[in-house]
Amino acid sequence: MKKIDFEARRSIWKWFAAVGLYLALTTQAMSAAPYYEGKTIEVIIPFPVAGGSDIWIRTIAPYVEKNIPGNPKFNFRNIGGGRGIPGMMEFALKAKPDGLMVLVSSATNYFPVLLGDKAAKYDFRQWKPLLVNPVGGVMYAAPAAGIKRIEDLAKSKDLIYGGISAIGLDLIPLITFELLELDAKGVLGFKGRGEARIAFERGETNIDYQTTPAYNATVVPLIKEGKAIPLMSFGQLDSSGNIIRDPAVPDLPTVPEVYEKIKGKKPSGRFWETYKVFMPSGFAVQKILWVKADAPGEVLQGFYQAADRLEKDKDFTAKTDKVLGGYPLLRGDRLEKTIQQAFQIDTETQRFVREWVRKKYHVKFD
Repeated sequence: MKKIDFEARRSIWKWFAAVGLYLALTTQAMSAAPYYEGKTIEVIIPFPVAGGSDIWIRTIAPYVEKNIPGNPKFNFRNIGGGRGIPGMMEFALKAKPDGLMVLVSSATNYFPVLLGDKAAKYDFRQWKPLLVNPVGGVMYAAPAAGIKRIEDLAKSKDLIYGGISAIGLDLIPLITFELLELDAKGVLGFKGRGEARIAFERGETNIDYQTTPAYNATVVPLIKEGKAIPLMSFGQLDSSGNIIRDPAVPDLPTVPEVYEKIKGKKPSGRFWETYKVFMPSGFAVQKILWVKADAPGEVLQGFYQAADRLEKDKDFTAKTDKVLGGYPLLRGDRLEKTIQQAFQIDTETQRFVREWVRKKYHVKFD
């Protein structure tokens, strides 16, 4: 009888021990604080205050903070100058794999890598994209240039384009001019796209491009007044990497569509291959928020969860529409393959572009 009582008690003790362990583990799991709770995330912005990328991240930041589990605070640090390279290197050299430092990037940061600039010693393959925002670009011309429809481009003469630099985003329209074989001259050295647009309005240039947010805000009124003729968009990418019409300006043809219209055949040749390399990084994945690739999974999932929530947030969509250009704020993991492909360039194309901008636009590389 005593032996039976002892065995029964031991079974009961084991049962209580198992239940106790289960309750302890469950309580611990339920009480575990979110990874970012009480933490501050330093955001490196490799551009001056009030630039496009600075405005982009500062606009979406309050919404992202509220939707990441733990509600971390963002602390911004602008590192301007040097074509954005110093800020990029700050992140590359000092960011730890803890998710407490993230980086904002734009097309300005991508082209130095694609063009083999020795000063750009950062490697996107070592980072993970958290949030991505596509941006579009639209080209338009002055009625005084004699262009009323796309077909007129083929016979247009003395087109003058105002740009900032041949190795920045202006590279896309400059490649477009060569691809379409237009009689166009690039006048570079403007301080920004806004200044270039003002030169267009003054009649100092007669063909221009603006990103879609700026186009909608400042160029559409000119079109309505008969002072500008919309021509084409640079396009966006579909899930297979094909160039498609920009959803922000769906009525405008893309550059390859314009080529077919005025040439009667599909685009080909060196400048077409070059366009396909630089357009995606210039526009389709233009603004990206990065973290080190070996950051904890909680970091990645926190930002992805925020993106999922914001996709359904009508207040966020309404209040950020102008800054986001009408494009969605996307999860980085769903575009990772596209992003990495956008930063690949073959040696022959790189050599071709470097030689072309050196000869035609007197660009000097390190």
